[in-house]
Amino acid sequence: MEISEIVRTAAMLVAFAVAVSRGRKIWMMADAGAVLLFGVAWLVMPGVILGQMTTGPLGAFHLTLSRMFGALLIGTVVTFYKTRNSGDITVSNVLLYSRVVGISMQLMAVGYGQMYYRDLEKGGWTSEQVWYGLFGGGVWLLGNLYHSARNDQFGCYSQRNDRLSFVLRLDGFLCLLLALADFAFGDLLNRPFMMDAKPDGIHLHMTRCNGAVTFMSALVSSWAPVFLKDEDKRNVLLGRIVQNVLMTVITLHYMWSSYSTALLSGLAFGVGQIGLLAFGYLAPTGKKTA
Repeated sequence: MEISEIVRTAAMLVAFAVAVSRGRKIWMMADAGAVLLFGVAWLVMPGVILGQMTTGPLGAFHLTLSRMFGALLIGTVVTFYKTRNSGDITVSNVLLYSRVVGISMQLMAVGYGQMYYRDLEKGGWTSEQVWYGLFGGGVWLLGNLYHSARNDQFGCYSQRNDRLSFVLRLDGFLCLLLALADFAFGDLLNRPFMMDAKPDGIHLHMTRCNGAVTFMSALVSSWAPVFLKDEDKRNVLLGRIVQNVLMTVITLHYMWSSYSTALLSGLAFGVGQIGLLAFGYLAPTGKKTA
């Protein structure tokens, strides 16, 4: 192990120990700050990050999937930040639990990539991914698992049969389907967007990573109707709106060089999701129905 690797590993462990020891709220803000940095990095310079962790040339769709990963991460940070001062213990419980499940899924994806894609000349993963994916992700998981497991208050309130809650439940269901499809049918999902090219290990791994973060969003949206405050519910939708707006822009950027009817369909679906989320976000609140 080189000195630089020893230094960055030690620095991460120290930062992790300090953040975990300072309490749940500090940990969640540290989590949000770190995820924001990584999300912006994946969004702005995906080629640099993938270039360090992969073998073989990178194409436009590799970068597009990576930018979408960054967009999804940034959206989760919006919800974390906007709900940081919520007095409802249910909110932080759900956010932490969503992290635990989503990171676990991402670690499985990284492990799978190391087992089956590492030695490929094209679309393979290097040992650098072990540090970023397994070690970094493992530390991230432990922090969220610690603060999630030590909680002794669970909150949860009665759901209302209103527009806001309906949109949240529907969004949670749609996100769940998308996440499961990313994990189970990544090859089939990618082919229509690649102009008859065959997906490689990088495409499939980044698709699963996107699925892991989408599963985080599925859990949060599904549980948000039991939040006490409508403001917190709306902040969940705000994070999802940010995700979909960024992903729509990324899709348009990719379509500039690689137009297809499949991309047009994906774009229409994304715009439809934004409309649905906005419909819920702008819903009148504070009223109960029988």
